[in-house]
Amino acid sequence: MTSSFTTRLSALLAATGAALALAITAGPAAADEETFEDPEGMAAACSTTPVNDDKVTLDGRYYRIHVPAGISAAGAPLLVAIHGGHSSPERHASETGWNGFVDQKKAIVVYPRGSKDGETQDNGQPGWGWHADDTDVAHIMKVVANVRAKYCVDPRRIHLSGHSNGGQMASRAGCVQAGFFASGAVYAPAPPPTGCNPSRAISWGVFASAGDTTVLEPVAYGHLMYWNWENRPCGNEQNDGGTDVKDSNRWSCDAGTQTLWRVYNGGSHQWPTGARRTEMMNRMWQLFQAYPRP
Repeated sequence: MTSSFTTRLSALLAATGAALALAITAGPAAADEETFEDPEGMAAACSTTPVNDDKVTLDGRYYRIHVPAGISAAGAPLLVAIHGGHSSPERHASETGWNGFVDQKKAIVVYPRGSKDGETQDNGQPGWGWHADDTDVAHIMKVVANVRAKYCVDPRRIHLSGHSNGGQMASRAGCVQAGFFASGAVYAPAPPPTGCNPSRAISWGVFASAGDTTVLEPVAYGHLMYWNWENRPCGNEQNDGGTDVKDSNRWSCDAGTQTLWRVYNGGSHQWPTGARRTEMMNRMWQLFQAYPRP
């Protein structure tokens, strides 16, 4: 197992990568728009009523939302799950299995849809604009506000996750809105955002597969180094365990945050399946639980 930051940095500089994922088309949606702007509270008479993969139109796009039965009226965690380039909320929900996962955790998950003119547009399918133009960040924030206007969301436990180009977008949103989001964890993310200085350190996890030929392992590791830098100084590197892993480490940062890295043997660019998927999502959730927004 490699433990040297310098060794992996050298590998990063020798590698190139891109973020791509498959696409799926989206059908028509029904309009449903509210907003909630209080960053610290919950909407009056917020709902705990379960919804199963509802489709909501917002700003000419739509999002999918899943609310399990039994969420707390005192506020449930909210996961913002961001699809990859050339993909969709439906495909991301199906591949990740977040709906079933949050059923067990009593959390809400929302799946925003990328803009058609996003960074990885292909035949009209959505990707995300993860550069300095924060149009998609603003849209994600409006999606979150829309969810909070209706459902009982704990404002300190709003987390980000994403795949590939969606991992880039999650990092962009986490950086631009570091004072709002609690923490984040991504799989197979392409290079991180640039031109952003977060207002606070934010705990972040990066997961990858050694067999990914789209976003190479060193490129994904560069994404981790971005967050190690933004959380600096980060030390006390420790093995983070895991099953069938090539490399697995975590760092404690002086800001009271944590960064973590896990790369699985083999695998591909696609979101893991089976026991590996379960392990990865459990580790993401462990990070989320441990690091709410201060």
